Amino acid sequence: MNRLSLVPSLLHHSRASRETLLRFQDRQLRRVIRHAYANVPYYRRLFDSAGVRPEHIRTSADMYRIPITTKNDLRGLPPEDVVARGVDPQKLISHTTGGSSGEPFVVRRSWMEERILGVPRIRTLLYYGLRRHDVVALLIFNHKSNPNDYQLPQRLMQKIHRVKAQWIHCLVPPEEMLEQLAAIQPEVLGGYAGVLSRLSQLVKEPGRPSIRPRMVLTGGETLTPFMSRQISEAFNAPVYDTYGSHEFSRTAWQCKETGEYHVCDDAVLLEVLRDDQPVAIGERGEVVGTALHSFAMPFIRYRLGDIVTRGKESCACGQPFSTLREIQGRMVDYFPLPDGRLLHPYEIASALQNSAMRWVGQYRIVQERKDCIVLLAVPAIAPTVEQLSELEALAGKVLGPTVRFHVRLVDGLELGKRGKFRVYQSLVHSAYDNPGEPVAEGELAESTSGGSSELR
Repeated sequence: MNRLSLVPSLLHHSRASRETLLRFQDRQLRRVIRHAYANVPYYRRLFDSAGVRPEHIRTSADMYRIPITTKNDLRGLPPEDVVARGVDPQKLISHTTGGSSGEPFVVRRSWMEERILGVPRIRTLLYYGLRRHDVVALLIFNHKSNPNDYQLPQRLMQKIHRVKAQWIHCLVPPEEMLEQLAAIQPEVLGGYAGVLSRLSQLVKEPGRPSIRPRMVLTGGETLTPFMSRQISEAFNAPVYDTYGSHEFSRTAWQCKETGEYHVCDDAVLLEVLRDDQPVAIGERGEVVGTALHSFAMPFIRYRLGDIVTRGKESCACGQPFSTLREIQGRMVDYFPLPDGRLLHPYEIASALQNSAMRWVGQYRIVQERKDCIVLLAVPAIAPTVEQLSELEALAGKVLGPTVRFHVRLVDGLELGKRGKFRVYQSLVHSAYDNPGEPVAEGELAESTSGGSSELR
C-alpha cells in the first residue's frame, strides 16, 4: 500500500461516516498487528507468551487478548528488540520523551511516518480555521531539527500555502516572549497551557504590547476552564485545546461546538481502561493506545499514563470521531521564588540532565515553600553522597542562594486518589488548585504520588 495514499483519507475522514472510519481503523489495526508480529522481536515474544496470533485480531473488539505494554517494559531494551527488522534505527527520526530513569525513552519513526502523523495536526488547524498567509507562533521548550527529518518538502508546502511558522522558546523570560510575539503578530498562537496562562496575566498589565491572534491553541498540559477563560480574555480570541504525545502524536482535539474532544480514531486506537477493563461513557480511566501508522517502532496497547473521561462513540456535532469529555493530563506549576522570579520547573529539570541522575527511577519536583523545593526520587540504584550533593549543587545554580533544594528518597510514587498526574507542583501557588485553599495534612504525600516523570 502506498503510504502517501493515506493522506487524503486522513484529511477527509471528518466528512466520512462512522462506519467508514471504523473500517479504516480495523484495516490499519490488522496491518500493524501482522507487521509487529512478523518483524518486531518484542511483540513476537509478547504475543507468543499470551497465545495470540495475528489472525486472532480482526477488530478493536479483539484487542483485550493482547497484554498491555508500559514504558518500563520498553525502556532499556536494545533498538533491535523494538524496531522492525530491516530498519536502521540510526536513519529514523528520534523523539526523546525524557529521562525520569537513567535511560531516556526514545520514540523512533521513519520520515514518511512523521509526515503521515502530521496530517491530523494539519486537519486540526484547518478545522479551527487556518488560512493562507497566516503566521503561526508556537511557544515550545526546544525546536531542534533532527538530521534525519529532511525538511525541504515541508518548506515547499509552507511556501505554497503561504503559512509561516515561528518558534519561541518557553524558558526565556515572559516579557521577552511577549516582545517576540508583538514583533511577529501571529494569527495563530499555540503553546503549553501553563505558559499561555502566565502570559495572559502579563499581557493585561499597562504598557504591555498588544497581541491579538485570531485563535489560541493549547496542548502539552491540562487546560482548566479558568485558564481557558483567562487566556481567551487576555488575547481576545477563542481557545481550543489539543491532546497528544510523542508516542501517538495528535490524539484528540477540542470540538468547537460541544467542547468535548474528537479522538483521532484514524491514527490511534484509544482505549480508556480501569483495572484493565473498559470504562463506561462518563467514567474515568487510563489511556491505552495503539498507533495505527507506526511500523518502524510500533506501539500496541501501550499504557500512556494519562487519565481521561470517556465520551460518546461519535460527537454530537456530526463528525464521526469518538469523544473524550475531559483530559486529566500533565499539570505543571510555575514556582514563585523569594527574589520575585516566577520559575518554570523545567529550568530545574534541564539543569539536572546529566550522568548524576542515572540512579533515579522516578521523580517529582515539589515546591513546599517559596524558599524550599524538594526532589522526591525513587532510586533505581542507591545513590552515593556525592551524587546527591551534585544534584543539589546543580539545582542551586538555577535557584540561587535564597532557595533550599534537597533530595528526598521515597519508595514509590503512586497516582493520587484524585487521579491527578502532578510531576511539577507548587504548594505555594497553583493554577490547578483552588486559590487560598489550605493544604491539608497529607496533601503533599498525595500530590507527589504517582506516575513517572520525564526530564525534558
